[in-house]
Amino acid sequence: MISNSPDRYARHEMLHEIGAAGQRKLSQSSVLIVGCGALGGFQAELLARAGVGRLRIVDPDIVELHNLHRQILYMENDAESKVLKVEAAAKRLAQVNSGVVVETRPVRFNAQDAQSLLAGVDIVLDASDNFETRYLLNDVCIKSQTPWVYGGVVGTSGMVMPVLPGLRGPCLRCVIPAPPEPGTVPTADTLGVLNCAVAVIASLQTTLAMRVLLGNPPAEIGLFHANVWNMSFDFLKVQRNDLCPCCGLGGFEFLDAPV
Repeated sequence: MISNSPDRYARHEMLHEIGAAGQRKLSQSSVLIVGCGALGGFQAELLARAGVGRLRIVDPDIVELHNLHRQILYMENDAESKVLKVEAAAKRLAQVNSGVVVETRPVRFNAQDAQSLLAGVDIVLDASDNFETRYLLNDVCIKSQTPWVYGGVVGTSGMVMPVLPGLRGPCLRCVIPAPPEPGTVPTADTLGVLNCAVAVIASLQTTLAMRVLLGNPPAEIGLFHANVWNMSFDFLKVQRNDLCPCCGLGGFEFLDAPV
């Protein structure tokens, strides 16, 4: 079968950062992607092409026409048919790499199901579009000691930060202790989003995920900011806060919130 061809990952295995042993690690790894829109589509396709063995994709939404300029897994007929995003994504990813197992979960990531959705995965990629989901994701990953990679894009810029519980560095609440009030920060719905910015941020998230899966996380943990239009890139090193309400004091208010 073409999916098992020794030539498939030859250019990956040539990299000293990956090699044949690293490629085998990727093939045995499992990744949860929360959201299968703009960021999630790029993440899923890159991971499938990289040969990550199992992808679990969570998203309750259907494909709509306004998604197509930035959500690369979907086609016009998906929008016309109003198909579930996870179903269209699984179909596309099977064509990309039939050797990858794709698990679809057409549900919203919520406190009731969060722990079961994380079961058995090695790392989580944030592709959500709201802070409530991200704070819940932070809670459940800190509690289960599961690494995750935050990412967000608005307009022409975006941010990325890995969270590595049990290893070192801060969690999301060390950086932003509480979610911003609704309507106080711009969103893609209010400001728009550049598809190239999505590609850059998703690629950085996916790179960080592969590094963690290969046992080579970055030495410095912090918040990376990129403005793609201006070609400006900044890195802010962030320290873990021992008084952080989540990773410091062990509170999980978003995970434990009444359903």
